[in-house]
Amino acid sequence: MSRVIDMRWGWKTAGGLAGGFGALALAGLVGVVVGVVGWGGFNTAMEATNSMEFCISCHEMRDTVYVEYKTSPHYQNASGVRATCADCHVPRDWTHKVIRKVQASGELYHWLIGSIDTKEKFEAKRHTLARREWDRMRATDSQECRNCHSFGAMDFHKQTPKAASAMEGAEKAGKTCIDCHKGVAHSFPDVTAGHRQLFAGLSDQAKALALKPGDTAYALTSLALYGAPPTPGSAGDSEIAAATPVRVLAVEGGALRVEIIGWQRGSSVQTLYAQPGKRITTVKLNAAAAGQTAALRTVTDPETEQEWTEVRLTAWTGAGGYVGTLGALWDYGARVYDANCSLCHTLHPPADFDANAWIGKMNAMKRLTRLDEEEGRLLLTYLQSHAKNGAR
Repeated sequence: MSRVIDMRWGWKTAGGLAGGFGALALAGLVGVVVGVVGWGGFNTAMEATNSMEFCISCHEMRDTVYVEYKTSPHYQNASGVRATCADCHVPRDWTHKVIRKVQASGELYHWLIGSIDTKEKFEAKRHTLARREWDRMRATDSQECRNCHSFGAMDFHKQTPKAASAMEGAEKAGKTCIDCHKGVAHSFPDVTAGHRQLFAGLSDQAKALALKPGDTAYALTSLALYGAPPTPGSAGDSEIAAATPVRVLAVEGGALRVEIIGWQRGSSVQTLYAQPGKRITTVKLNAAAAGQTAALRTVTDPETEQEWTEVRLTAWTGAGGYVGTLGALWDYGARVYDANCSLCHTLHPPADFDANAWIGKMNAMKRLTRLDEEEGRLLLTYLQSHAKNGAR
């Protein structure tokens, strides 16, 4: 009897195990099916957000960058190959694609709150938006561009000589596509708008600044200097450069009598510099004004063995053109530098070069920017003053 019972027990146990394995197999199969369907649904939904239709489903894109894109070679060209939004703005590999989609959730938030829901709002932020995308593409070595374009696939003989030379030079220099090809599908932003708005604010502050004897102030821009209190329409004798410090000696109506300390290089007495050995221009003097400076001391530059004389100059200038802190001017200079000099390459820290070397670099590069003469002067002063040997 015990044997029969044992056999029946064994049959029941084997049957139970078989049933358990079957249930697990069924659950596993269901899980696989659900996973495949879920994954497919997720991937399908994500790919749908890469479509042109999705990208221009909101008027912010449809009425601005899409209109610009339709006039570009990426939309219509001789080869008939069209690059869509995702081809340029979404990575193809899975990991970076998901990261980009997560980042895009912030863009949806700004769509909901209407950050760029008018043309005026969009234009005000165009440079910021473009700069963010330029930086992203530079960080990935323009990978989305390289999905279709590569140096190895280029037949330089079929390019114009100018294009071939530029491409070969870019390859040797290790440049990435976005360094030179900004604005290929969309209107180029006004990179000067931000810092010019900042300058307008500083100008308002300068007009409202009430200086008194003993105060130190800094020229916001190039200003005329006079040998006597200026009158309406009078011509200045000399010119002071932006960021030059002055000490107020007297205030008379709308004019200031100021003291300026600077350095003359050798026998060149009509230009004052901020420091000996460093050609950071502070004042341009006419012959008469140059003869009115008072020498304080003379030093020899150890690198050039040239003599530099520290001098004191007193002159009159109009009020309303000075700011109370140098930091405000340097913030402005940094903004000018960042906005204009990052268009073709990553920014060099000002300390990468010495003060005098920045003169040649600015002379070579300024023509490639949209800076006016005054903005260029201020930028040079900013770079020289923050050079590796130029700290004031």
